Amino acid sequence: MTHHSSLDWPTPLPDFSRPGLTRRLRIGGCDFMIQLTPVLRGVDSEPDTDLVRLQVLYGGKPLAPADLGLSGPACLNVWSYLCNKLTEALVDFYDPKQRVEGEPNPRLGCWGPRPDLAECGLAEDDCGLAVVIGLATWTVGARPLGTEPDLLERLAEAVIRALGYWVLVARRVQTRKN
Repeated sequence: MTHHSSLDWPTPLPDFSRPGLTRRLRIGGCDFMIQLTPVLRGVDSEPDTDLVRLQVLYGGKPLAPADLGLSGPACLNVWSYLCNKLTEALVDFYDPKQRVEGEPNPRLGCWGPRPDLAECGLAEDDCGLAVVIGLATWTVGARPLGTEPDLLERLAEAVIRALGYWVLVARRVQTRKN
C-alpha cells in the first residue's frame, strides 16, 4: 500500500495538531477517533463566521465509507445522514439567520476523496470521500446556546450518532452479501 501525505490532497488538510476536542470510540468492533478544531473566526476573510473543522480517523486515515465495505447508493445514504446530523447540531446550537438569499447557513464542505481511494477509482464516488469536513456558520443575528466547548460536544455527539448509523448500514450490507 502506498503511503500518502497531506500533499496528495487537492487542498491541504486542516491542522489537527491541537484539537479543540478528541474522542476515541469503538462501535461494532470498529475503532474511530474524532477530532474537531477549536472554533476559528475570520478564516478565509469571512467576518462574522464561526468555522469548525472535523475529521474522523479509522485505521490512522480519514474515514471513507469504502473503509467499512460500503459501495453504491449506501455511500450517499450515510453521507447524507452525517451531513444532516451536523447541520441539525449547528442549527440547534446557533439558531442562525439566512445570510444571502439561497445560500445555506450553516455551510458544510468536504476535503474530497482520500488519495489512495481516488487511485482505486473512487475519486468521483461518495464511497471514497474522506470524513474531513469544514463547518461554517454565519453568526450575525445568531443566538448560541452555550460556549465553544458546548458546540464541540454537540458536534462530536452528532458525529458519534452518524458513525453508529454508518456501522449499522455496513453490517446490513455485509449480511446481504453473505
